[in-house]
Amino acid sequence: MGINKEKTGKRCASVLAAVLAAACLAGCTSDRAAQQMAYRQTGLDAMRSGDYAGAVAAFDTALSYAPGTVGEVELDICYYKAAAQFAAGDQEGALATYDALIAYDDKDADAYYTRGCLHLQRYEGDQAFADFDAAISNDADNYELYMNIYRNLAAYNLIAEGEEYLNKAFAIKGDDAEQLTSRGEIYLLLGEYENAITELTAALEKKSVRANLILAEVYEASGDAENAEKYYKAYAESGAADSETMNALAEIEMAKLDYTAALDYVNQGLAMEQVTNRRELMQNQIICMEYTADFKGAWQVAQEYIALYPNDAAVQREYVFLKNRQTATAGNETETEIEAEITPAEGGESVTDTEAGAQ
Repeated sequence: MGINKEKTGKRCASVLAAVLAAACLAGCTSDRAAQQMAYRQTGLDAMRSGDYAGAVAAFDTALSYAPGTVGEVELDICYYKAAAQFAAGDQEGALATYDALIAYDDKDADAYYTRGCLHLQRYEGDQAFADFDAAISNDADNYELYMNIYRNLAAYNLIAEGEEYLNKAFAIKGDDAEQLTSRGEIYLLLGEYENAITELTAALEKKSVRANLILAEVYEASGDAENAEKYYKAYAESGAADSETMNALAEIEMAKLDYTAALDYVNQGLAMEQVTNRRELMQNQIICMEYTADFKGAWQVAQEYIALYPNDAAVQREYVFLKNRQTATAGNETETEIEAEITPAEGGESVTDTEAGAQ
C-alpha cells in the first residue's frame, strides 16, 4: 500500500489521569474555571499567531485548572493541545495526547480518527488503518467520517483503499435530506456523477440547502460550467454560502473572462467573517485587478500576500512585475510633472520662446 509499517514507541501514561489526580488535590472553584478558560483562550490565540510551543504551554496550564472530573472542556483542550503539538513538530507528544484521550474513552471515534491521520502522516500504515477502522466501529453512521478518511488516504495516493471506506458508507440506512446529500457527495468522490445527480436532486426536493453546493461541484467536475454556476449561485443566495463558494463562482466568471464579476465574488469571499481560503482568494484578486487594469490595487494586494505567504514563487514573480510597473509608472508621472512645469499655458510663452524673442 506504499506505506512504511514502522512501529511506534511505547504508549505514554495517561495525561488525563494525571490532570484529574492533580485537580482532585487542588479543589474546584468558579475562579479555577475562569482561569482554565482564560488559558484555553491564550492557547488558541498562540496557535493563530503560529506560536505552537506557547500554545502547548497554555493548554497544559489550562488543564492544571481542571475540576475533579474530566468534562467536555478538558477533552476539547486536549484536542487543541494535540494539534498544537503536531504543528510544533512534536509528533510523539501529539501521539501521547491522543493515546491519553483513547485511554480515557476507548469509544471516542474522533480520537481514533485524528490519531489515525497522524499515523498516516508518519507513514505508519498498519496503525493508521487500525485507527480508522476503530473510528468507524464507534461511529458507523457518520458519512463525514468515511469521506474524511478517504480524503486523507487519497492525499497519500491510497485512492483504492480510500474508496473501500466510501463504499462501506452505503451500508448506512435512511433517505432524509442530509443523508441523500451525503450519499451524493460520496458518489461525487467516486466519480459516479449520474448517481450523484440522482441523490442530490432528491435531496433538493427535500429542501437540502447543501445539496446545491454538492450539485455545483458535480457539474463542475463533469465539465458543465453552466449548471455549476446555476447551483453555486443558488447556494450563495440561500445565505449559507462560504468563502469557498465565492471563490468557485469567481473562477467560473474568470473562465468566461468576466473579471469584473469575478472580482466582486472574490471581494465578497474576503469580506466574510470566516475565510478558510484566503490564499486562493487573494491570488484571484490580484489576477482580476490586473485584468481590470487596477494595477495599483493589484500591487497593494500583492504586498499583503507576500507578507502572509513569502514562499509562493508564482506570486513572487507577479510581485516583481507589479513592483516594476509601479516604478515605471512613478517615473512617467515624474516626467509628466516636469513637462507640465516647462510647458506654457494656452496663449502664453515658454521660457525658451521668451529668451528667443529677446535675442
